[in-house]
Amino acid sequence: MLVLIGLGLYDEKDMTLRGLETAKSCDSLYIESYTSLWSGLKKLKEMLGKDIIEVKRSDLEENGKRILDEAKSKNVGILIPGDPIVATTHITLLIEARKMGIKTKVVHAPSIYSAVGETGLFIYKFGKTTTIPFAEKGYEPESPYDAIKENRERSLHTLCLLDIKEKLMTPKEGLQYLLKIEEKRKENVITPEDKVVIFVSREKSFITYDTIKNIMKKDFQTPAVLIIPGSLHSVEKEALQ
Repeated sequence: MLVLIGLGLYDEKDMTLRGLETAKSCDSLYIESYTSLWSGLKKLKEMLGKDIIEVKRSDLEENGKRILDEAKSKNVGILIPGDPIVATTHITLLIEARKMGIKTKVVHAPSIYSAVGETGLFIYKFGKTTTIPFAEKGYEPESPYDAIKENRERSLHTLCLLDIKEKLMTPKEGLQYLLKIEEKRKENVITPEDKVVIFVSREKSFITYDTIKNIMKKDFQTPAVLIIPGSLHSVEKEALQ
């Protein structure tokens, strides 16, 4: 059997009891840390009394067959930050397992997609999610800007995930990326006077709502997400204030 187990938002305390029990029952365990940062690996190994093998993106995307072959005869668990089926990589893995006749199971956990509701913004008013990447030579996609533009035209909020490479992108870096595209395209999608939300979900959540101009003067904890609000309901306004 192949089991995808959600780890939750921050550390081992975010795992559900079902997730812990399922992990204990697995013959072998893997953990992926390329879709998000999760800080409880050492303590989780102690809790489970088991070795946990860290895998890279390529281990699941290009070389996933090795893990699937193992799951033909063993209970194989893959530990995933947040909820296990948010990333498309993991859905693809489930599909391939089913094609090979391997039983599958998903154990859900807290995710940034539900946690952002703590800001007071209504979950059902979020549009397309986007990821702001680190710019590289020849690679500066404008898709985050396009997603914000499309969502704003529909009065929807935009959840902007911030990239992870050798380091975590800061909210300031994410906003600089968007403003650079605005300077180029001049479509008034995002300006220094616009108000945005910074959300940091740790043991104690941190939320700020301010103009981009003011936010650019501050430093924030990471990992964090940016939220570009669409039109606000009176309850959302009150919550943000």
